[in-house]
Amino acid sequence: MQFKHPEILYGLLLLIIPIIVHLFQLQRFVKTPFTNVKFLQQIILQTRKSSQLKKWLILLTRLSAFSAIILAFSQPYFSNKSDAEVSQTIIYLDNSLSMQSKINGVEKLKYASNEIIENLKESKNISLITNDHTFSNIDVKSLKNELISLNYSSINLDVKTILLKLEQLKNIKTNSLINLVLISDFNDFTKNNISSVTNVNSTISIINLNSSEEKNSWIDSIYISNKNNQEITLKVKINNVNLPKENVSISLFNASNLIGKATTPLSKNNSSEVEFKIPAQKNITGKISIEDENLHFDNTLYFNISNPEKIDVLSIGKNSIFLSRIYVQDEFNFTQKSFGNLDYNAIQNNQLIILNELDKIPTTLNSSLKSYVKNGGNLVVIPSKEINITLYNQFFNNLAIGTISKSLDKELKITTINYEHPLFNGVFEKQIENFQYPTTNFTYKSRLNNAIPIVNIENNESFISEIKSNEGTVYWFASPLDKDVTNFKNTPLIVPVFYNFGKYSFKIPQLYYTIGNENNISIKTKINKDNVLTLKNDANEFIPLQRVYHNKVELTTNDHPKESGFYQITNNNEILRTIAYNYNRNESQLKNPNLPDLLKGVENINISDSIESTLNQINEQQQIKPLFKWFLGLAILFLLLEIGILKFFKV
Repeated sequence: MQFKHPEILYGLLLLIIPIIVHLFQLQRFVKTPFTNVKFLQQIILQTRKSSQLKKWLILLTRLSAFSAIILAFSQPYFSNKSDAEVSQTIIYLDNSLSMQSKINGVEKLKYASNEIIENLKESKNISLITNDHTFSNIDVKSLKNELISLNYSSINLDVKTILLKLEQLKNIKTNSLINLVLISDFNDFTKNNISSVTNVNSTISIINLNSSEEKNSWIDSIYISNKNNQEITLKVKINNVNLPKENVSISLFNASNLIGKATTPLSKNNSSEVEFKIPAQKNITGKISIEDENLHFDNTLYFNISNPEKIDVLSIGKNSIFLSRIYVQDEFNFTQKSFGNLDYNAIQNNQLIILNELDKIPTTLNSSLKSYVKNGGNLVVIPSKEINITLYNQFFNNLAIGTISKSLDKELKITTINYEHPLFNGVFEKQIENFQYPTTNFTYKSRLNNAIPIVNIENNESFISEIKSNEGTVYWFASPLDKDVTNFKNTPLIVPVFYNFGKYSFKIPQLYYTIGNENNISIKTKINKDNVLTLKNDANEFIPLQRVYHNKVELTTNDHPKESGFYQITNNNEILRTIAYNYNRNESQLKNPNLPDLLKGVENINISDSIESTLNQINEQQQIKPLFKWFLGLAILFLLLEIGILKFFKV
């Protein structure tokens, strides 16, 4: 039993006063002579005994009544926690897109919200965490209002992040009773998350809303498998979990117009591909959709096909036929200039510049290229066999990328390819072991700052290196590409290397971008310093992170936008480009981790599939059972008992 006002219990000390009065009552007896004294003494003895018992009973009832009144006003109660403890309940409710799947015929998020509303009793210090909001120390009524209006979020938090958020909200007082409740389908829970769970000191109640009968089919991705002057071939990949179907209908829209329809069978837990052909040289604001009653967010995939902006590539120095064959007019504006007829003002207008076997880099060109790279330009440096090392080092020093030391006349094989480098993304299906190595008989040794090797020579020196300089990138060849020096131009590597030099110098628009991933988008435009580009649709508008260069603006998006669909990139209400965003398909897979097995042996974890039982347990833990009325009733009972003794106890 605990007391809300224990200081009132000091009033029990006052009970000693009636005891003292009772024990030391001073009564004066009057002696009266009377005959037959022996008989009278016997009467007096009997009367004194009865009177003494009555007085003790009255004293006892009065003491009990006063004690009960004092105890009643100290407000005693029963509770599983002490009065000094601070009770705090923190609930994480997963509102990610996978919570659209159903449990007992109701979407999991709505089911969980209703269970919390119905079973969480009035309490202080309640906090709610969702994937996109945190509600700290709110009352139950406000919490229920937030749950009623809670929407799905494209943000999906991992377990480590969730637990960090929970720890930040915990009351730092040492004498605190903390209840941590995690409600989710735990699709991404793996053994890697166990260490994060065990690092939490408080007991965690995990409510797993997943089941072994999860079903879903979804549009996984879309890509261009073939393209020519007349048509584009699109391939759509459909996946499923535990949902085989004889025929799945797929619809292709351009804006709101249906332009294609196809069907495909789905075998259980396998994927299927559907092919559509659309006219080339036509802007498509496309949408692919299927019908599926399980999850809704992945039944539609938006994409955009527009005539791509050509990338401006300038080659300074030696004319090379292989460059003009790689940088075709369909995708690039390629220009070759000798040093003598170079327009320095045009340098800044290019996305990629190639210094093609220049013997020297004069001061005027040095200064222009430094400004170009500083403003985010991409530069490829191919030395000649007779370079002026001093002037080259001055140029390298201006860019702060390192130095060239000496040349080496020795035949070496080009043996190692950095398959992880972005230049080779999608180039090789697998790593090649029996590669026919190209060779070079002349190389320059160099010391480059923080260089990333792309292709290496057999002596572990780099043949092609990438070096970051300010906002730009410099690619350095350790050897001329003249046929008398190396046969590198005759290998299959030459095309993807130089093509991707151009491609990655300017981010070519993708079919679509994924919400939650880091997306880099290049816009070929010039804006004033005070202007910014915005992304907007009919309902939302936001300003993405952006970097402004001389001839382009690079946008970076991650968690924004929040909703899938089409967005326009605008500059002062002028539409520069339309792009498509889609939700991440990772949540479509509806994984079903076995939490009891994964968390076996972890002491601070309680796993349940019932929100009601977990919250009832918390309610009982926090429940206070007041005893004020009981003690007040006892006081009245003792007073009535005293009245009865005075009235009916005859002496």
